[in-house]
Amino acid sequence: MAKIYLVRHGESVANTKGIYQGQTYDTPLSVMGKKQAKALTNYFKDKEINMILTSPLLRTKETALEVAELKHLEVIDTPEIIETNHGKWEGLEKKVILNKWPNVYELWLNKPSEVRFPEGETFLKTRKRVIGWWDCIIKKNTNLLVVTHDNVIRIIVAEILGLNLDNIWKFQLNPAAVTIVEVKDRDCHLLALDEKSHLEKLLVNLGNHAL
Repeated sequence: MAKIYLVRHGESVANTKGIYQGQTYDTPLSVMGKKQAKALTNYFKDKEINMILTSPLLRTKETALEVAELKHLEVIDTPEIIETNHGKWEGLEKKVILNKWPNVYELWLNKPSEVRFPEGETFLKTRKRVIGWWDCIIKKNTNLLVVTHDNVIRIIVAEILGLNLDNIWKFQLNPAAVTIVEVKDRDCHLLALDEKSHLEKLLVNLGNHAL
């Protein structure tokens, strides 16, 4: 039996400005995000972690660094769990996107399974690469910390719970919160969703973020 800890990266500078980051607008953690990353060390200090995997982006690696130092583990880049390619949305604020691509934005909020981002990828393509990776990683039978992105964790949670992809906005995922999956013989069970007790006064207004 193994546990996989899925962590959304800490708040980034772009998060504070309501900017879509995707794969190319890769900002570092905000001051609050750095505090959230440090708080993860308190959460994981008494938990067994054998490997740390992250998206190749700066905001995920910075989030994982403190725990990696605590556990004396390297941070392994994992391209399959990189953020969705948002195409022309990347680097733009939500209000700009709402004005330029109102139909796509509305679809993203209500039927993400049907979205193709302008000059980016379809959300179904994101799902395909994430679930392809997930199906392989659950065979490792080892305790993992996976630091990735909001969209990626939503895809995995939906897969485990049997949720329609269009229902991924039904739950919250806070920066640096922990979602725990128990794996036994490739059977996955969700033990915790968006666990944030370690964050105390470090929670932020998710409405400001571009997700």
